[in-house]
Amino acid sequence: MPVSNRRWIVPVFLSTVFFVVPVTAQVQPEAPPVPLRFAPGQTEVEVRGTVTGYQTQAYTFDSAAGGNATVRLDHKGQASLYFNVAAPSGATIFNGSMDGPRFQAILRERGRYQVSVYLMRNDARRGKQVPFTLRINQSASNMQQPLPPHADGPSFDCSRARGVIESAICRSPALSELDGRLDFVYRDALAGAGPRQREDIRNDQRQWLNARASCARESALERCLTRHYLARIGRLEPKR
Repeated sequence: MPVSNRRWIVPVFLSTVFFVVPVTAQVQPEAPPVPLRFAPGQTEVEVRGTVTGYQTQAYTFDSAAGGNATVRLDHKGQASLYFNVAAPSGATIFNGSMDGPRFQAILRERGRYQVSVYLMRNDARRGKQVPFTLRINQSASNMQQPLPPHADGPSFDCSRARGVIESAICRSPALSELDGRLDFVYRDALAGAGPRQREDIRNDQRQWLNARASCARESALERCLTRHYLARIGRLEPKR
């Protein structure tokens, strides 16, 4: 009996695999806050700047507790440009996107306040560039207390700076000021604490130094250092 030759046709299904690579927005690194100074008798400071895309422009000013302060933001054209105000403790006490273009209040804390100017996402994602004028006014009573010592320079000799962290601090006036301020509030906290509290403060400081060291691995080094310094200063400064 003849054997029939059968050909088996095996269908081959070719599948195409699509790999989707997520595209993330390139957020511009934030520069360290710019410290603003009030000269003797001066009650208002005006600064001009520009925000582009997701960039944030930040400014700091010192104030005593109990005084009145006003912050106003002006810009031309149509743009969703706002500012926030943070107290020395780090708490946000004004959100411009909800509260409007003008801040006025009695400041409850003594220390360094931060004003951050930014664009909302609808304009930031288009890379919009918006020039602005920021005016900060505070009553003379706010400025009766002098700035703490060492606020204008780092706590160490920059001619002997070692490593990435100390070199970055010495290159940046804003970071140098933060380092000097932290040194002052740290020593002040130790002086006003009991034996057990002093040991806790020293242990916290060692842990903070270890956390600060991790900034050496960050691409946005100054931004990372600024965040760590502001948090530590806010924790150590007395709440009045």
